[in-house]
Amino acid sequence: MEKYYRILGLKADASAEQVKKAYRKLALRYHPDLKSGNEEHFKRIVEAYEMINSHLNSKTVRREMSTEELARFYELLKKAAEEKAREKAFENAAKVRARKKAEQEKSYRNAIYSFFGLIAFIFVAYNSYFWFIDWQISRAPHEEIATVTGIGRNRVEYSFSVADSLFESRKYVRGSGLRMFSEAGMPLKIGDQFRVVYKDGSPDYHKLDTYTISSETLKRYLALAKQALIQESINSSDGTSSIKESEAHCLALLIYSKFGLEGLVDCYHFDTHPLERFSNNTWTWPSFWNGEEMQKIREACSGGK
Repeated sequence: MEKYYRILGLKADASAEQVKKAYRKLALRYHPDLKSGNEEHFKRIVEAYEMINSHLNSKTVRREMSTEELARFYELLKKAAEEKAREKAFENAAKVRARKKAEQEKSYRNAIYSFFGLIAFIFVAYNSYFWFIDWQISRAPHEEIATVTGIGRNRVEYSFSVADSLFESRKYVRGSGLRMFSEAGMPLKIGDQFRVVYKDGSPDYHKLDTYTISSETLKRYLALAKQALIQESINSSDGTSSIKESEAHCLALLIYSKFGLEGLVDCYHFDTHPLERFSNNTWTWPSFWNGEEMQKIREACSGGK
């Protein structure tokens, strides 16, 4: 009955007179024939009034209900029960949806935590591996020259002398097309020589230093940088280069003297797409070429012109 009293805007202890007044007021407001009418709400108002009125009458007049009254009464009870059941079903469905959403969000969070946990584990394991190698080498370090003996897809093979024998190994490298590059960024070629440091007596613990190179490898790198400088200065309209070979050779030498191997890498990758190489590419080249130090080097090699 509380539901019906709420429809009429009354408390459960309202009198019959209050019920009648509230019914008349609401019936006039929501009658379907009126402009402000609402047929569905009007039906609920009539239903509420009938139920409350029957309830109030049953408290003062004890009599048997007619067949029609019983049918009406049971119909109203059935309708109320069905509505309550729907409300309960909607409530349960909302709870199920909320629980599934919470479980899904939890699974997403766990997946994200697991992903970052895996990344952290890989990072720690990776660095721990190289730390362990550095620690092993530091116990009995020995230097040697390693020579590149083979180049494959994303790998370089090399060998170095250990006592009276050759120790062979391989290393992962990055590449673009058929060109594979050292950690320093220059293209690898069979015969290139780099410094290698290993643990005396245990060459499995070693590090290949591609930033420290032999004189022959340096000559090749200087030649590559020189050709890159000439290529970069070629005019697309007439095909002539604004940099002569002697000037390019001077530039390559002074760039190496000032910037080290990294400067030669900048020259070599002047036309490399940024997606292929992030640190040295066609986007970073202008800032390097037009930098203050490079201006001085260019003036020195051009004779002050």
